[in-house]
Amino acid sequence: MPPSSPIPGPFNPDTNPYMRPVAWAFAQPCFSRVTFVMGTQMGKSVTMENIIGHRLDEDPTPCLYVAPTRPLIDGTVEPKFMAMFDECESLAKKYEARSTKMVKWLGGTKFRFAWAGSATELAADSAGLVMVDEVDRIVNTGEGDTTEIIEARGDAYADSKIGYTATPTHGRVERRKDERTGIWHWVPGAAKKIGSKVWQLWQSGTRHEWAVPCPTCNDYFVPWSDLLWWPGKGTPEECTPDEAFKHARLVCPCCGSMIEDKWRPWMNARGVAVAPGESVSKKGVINGTADTAGFTHFSIWVSGLCSFAVKKSYGFLAKKLLAAQLDGTPAKLLAVFNTGFGEIYAEGGDVPTWEEVRALCWGYAASELLLEPLRIYCTVDVQKNRLVYVVRAWYAGLGSMLLEHGELWGETDQDAVWDQLSELLDTEYGDGHGISLAGVDIGYRDDQVYKFINEHKGRAIALRGRDRLDKPFRKELVEQDKKGKTRKRGDARWAFDSPLAKRWVHSRFGRPDNRPGWWLIHQQVTDDYCKQLVGEEWHEGDGTFHQVGENHYLDCEAMQYILALRDKLQRRKVGSLTLVELGAAVKVPRPAALASGEDPGPDEAPEPAPVPPKAHPGDRRQPAARKTDAAPAKAKAKPRLKIIRKPSR
Repeated sequence: MPPSSPIPGPFNPDTNPYMRPVAWAFAQPCFSRVTFVMGTQMGKSVTMENIIGHRLDEDPTPCLYVAPTRPLIDGTVEPKFMAMFDECESLAKKYEARSTKMVKWLGGTKFRFAWAGSATELAADSAGLVMVDEVDRIVNTGEGDTTEIIEARGDAYADSKIGYTATPTHGRVERRKDERTGIWHWVPGAAKKIGSKVWQLWQSGTRHEWAVPCPTCNDYFVPWSDLLWWPGKGTPEECTPDEAFKHARLVCPCCGSMIEDKWRPWMNARGVAVAPGESVSKKGVINGTADTAGFTHFSIWVSGLCSFAVKKSYGFLAKKLLAAQLDGTPAKLLAVFNTGFGEIYAEGGDVPTWEEVRALCWGYAASELLLEPLRIYCTVDVQKNRLVYVVRAWYAGLGSMLLEHGELWGETDQDAVWDQLSELLDTEYGDGHGISLAGVDIGYRDDQVYKFINEHKGRAIALRGRDRLDKPFRKELVEQDKKGKTRKRGDARWAFDSPLAKRWVHSRFGRPDNRPGWWLIHQQVTDDYCKQLVGEEWHEGDGTFHQVGENHYLDCEAMQYILALRDKLQRRKVGSLTLVELGAAVKVPRPAALASGEDPGPDEAPEPAPVPPKAHPGDRRQPAARKTDAAPAKAKAKPRLKIIRKPSR
């Protein structure tokens, strides 16, 4: 290893023992493909370098190294290989002067670099050994699946091998205990739930996992993120991220003992690769026959909890994970699970049924404010004959509560229905809290939308969902209308990543009560609202939403999240509450017992359910002028704030 590496000098395989099975698999004639999946800084790249160097030195064959981009090769990969050639005496003697930046010659054997974005580069040569790094960051060319193009490079060699590695990305899978062996394994997931290419490859192989022994009971188990413990985990008394760093432990699923980080090297030194169907004795001997025996594709997953890096301790990972959970930002959680633990991650689980969404109703009435809000937003989805809207109050830490939802009926190319929307914007909640901003979806009736926005400057903006965007939202100038005519004003709109926003909304359904970022719905929501929230399903396989029903309210709630991001409410941490703290503050505990069907105890007898008012504040199916609403029915908690409505114009 070069002097600049973390551990310079001759490569020592005992540093990261979990890479031994990978090197072994490349030496076995029975395997034509090898896939190894793990987090960052676990020795993936250096293992690939040593396997290529060994092959060029001991068993020469043309080699090909594929990276996602050329800049990565120029700035990182090629210099590392040159440092290895210089440090290894036998390879240095074989290095030829005719070598170039992208093509190296060693003892008459060709070693070439290629990047996945160029179909020409991938198709230029055949190779007996192909290594593909960071396969999850490789994009397909116009000629089809890039991995298929890469694998074709080895067709000319009967004993060719191809290796894949990457830190996994998006996906949703579960773990299940193998009752035959007592070891927990990842269960292969459906293609539509997995967007990570390297995880799909791992599932198609032998599915080995790195198992280590418990220092207390000597039983073998496979570490993963859920086995990481810190004080108060998952309870209202949960510790801070800094305290988690000091006190984190790994829990043995066999005996329940708390394992300190100091045992990590000892456990790794005795670790073994185990596949489903195989058991491991306390002496580390593998018994039984794997369910995947006979496969020509060797695949292995290693948890980031087994990393050789001193810095990547149990405490370090616990601090990262807890901080990301408290923050609640999907991007941070994705990064921690991917890079830290080597696990795939999806923002939300399976979309619940609409009945389960309805069961999330909290103890307050429509239009009632439980706390003083930072912002109140109204978002509108434009249809041919109606405007679908949602009004939601927002708080520090991205907590929010639904105030109203409904439909304003009328042809949206006429002014009448837009006048109703103007009246809605004048609504006040609680002690004079008005709507801070309205976001109106465009893409239909654009001229009417821009007309409305220009009549309500500073109070309304145009939003446009995109299937993919390089950032959550961005401002765009619109100089022409749909007919190609120049707009006099030069209108503006805010484009946003629609899948990102909708996945965030779906992730709120299972939000733990001891985390900030709660998302409440009142007790008078309609069935139609709940059904529309689950009107789309996310498929990780193709990275798109698939519509299974009407989705207008889901669009409105997604726009709510974008308005909150636009106003940087995710940075407002002071005063943020968890759902448990909110319930204590307003004395409205979430009706969990009733939602789960359990009988409340004698001391937990619920108050009578609120009676819906005759004139529901969200019911605007009649295109008549807006009427002054009656006072809302009493919810479980006594309303602390009076709702004030302005009379119709």
